[in-house]
Amino acid sequence: MDLPFDPTFALGPFRIAWHSFWALVGMGLGSWLSFRLARPLVRDERIYPYAIAVIIGGLVAARAGHIADNWAYYSGRPDQLIAFWNGGVAVAAAPIGSAIAGGIAARRLRLPLGFLFDVTAIGIVLGEAIGRIGDIINGEHHAIACAGLPWCVRYTGPATLGQRDFTHPVVAYDLLVDLLIFVVMLRYFRHTSGHAPESRTFWLYLVLYGGFRFATSFLRLDPVVLAGLQEAQLLGLLYVLAGVPVLVWLHRRAFRIADIREPPSP
Repeated sequence: MDLPFDPTFALGPFRIAWHSFWALVGMGLGSWLSFRLARPLVRDERIYPYAIAVIIGGLVAARAGHIADNWAYYSGRPDQLIAFWNGGVAVAAAPIGSAIAGGIAARRLRLPLGFLFDVTAIGIVLGEAIGRIGDIINGEHHAIACAGLPWCVRYTGPATLGQRDFTHPVVAYDLLVDLLIFVVMLRYFRHTSGHAPESRTFWLYLVLYGGFRFATSFLRLDPVVLAGLQEAQLLGLLYVLAGVPVLVWLHRRAFRIADIREPPSP
């Protein structure tokens, strides 16, 4: 498939990157969904400063991850370290910043931490899926060569950031994976919500996102950081290794709580 997209579009006198546009749409719709899911327990305005903290924390961590992944470039350009407007974020690092900032905000605002982590993770993965539309248009995440498959893509636009040869549409794979994770998490949340302990959906997100990102990154041409692995793969492994034991422990707690609450047999 040939993709003739221009990575930017005109809005009056301004040129705006499709990546930035769809990232904003994703953040908006993901936040809206998280607000709706949170309303049964959080009915006041405290949800908004919490959401702002989550977004800012995620952006800061994503930018830091991008800088670390491209330190050879940024070490000689300190003026570009905080230049978000020029692009450059590592989405795989965002959950760390969002979790730290969200945890601090929830504690200070006296909000239910585990429950909010659950609904926030659902909104985040939906936002990530929507944001991938902009990645597909921009073609900025380069991938390995692709042959013999009907969905191999190449970018033909004169100003494109994408590759001119046929490659795997790796960000389209990521979009489909994010949608799959979103559906699984939403069903899981509806099954576990209201049953202690909370935060199981959040930890499921870390396991699924980390595992899939580790796998799909083998198709990317990102810098290798350690032991032949990319930064996103190392973070994915960290999420899986941290998430699996916590998720197992939370499920065991849930079973114990259910046994305690179950009335004795006559």
